Amino acid sequence: MAILMAGGVALPAPVSLSVNDEVIWSSNTGRSANALMVGDVVGEKKTVSVKWGILTETEVKTIKDNLRSGFLPVTFHDDGVDLTISAYRGTLQKEALGYIGDGIYYYRSVSVEIVEQ
Repeated sequence: MAILMAGGVALPAPVSLSVNDEVIWSSNTGRSANALMVGDVVGEKKTVSVKWGILTETEVKTIKDNLRSGFLPVTFHDDGVDLTISAYRGTLQKEALGYIGDGIYYYRSVSVEIVEQ
């Protein structure tokens, strides 16, 4: 299996993939008058931070085409298993490098956060 898949399509291998296990609290969560935390945990969700190094324009297009707007299945390895979550992507950030003499356009880095629905 690829390191990261979106909608069943293998994406280029990232240089970094970090998984945050987020705790989701009820809407009435906060501090009481005696400064104690009150509220209920209503769920747990994952946020996946992905960073790629130097990529060709074609590889970036593969990422952008498959990490599209809306909710989609994203598969990655976490806690000893291959996990598929329904997720949406945040801002896709790209730092251009340009043409370096071989006629191919390159990006220095690309990054995105993928948030579980």
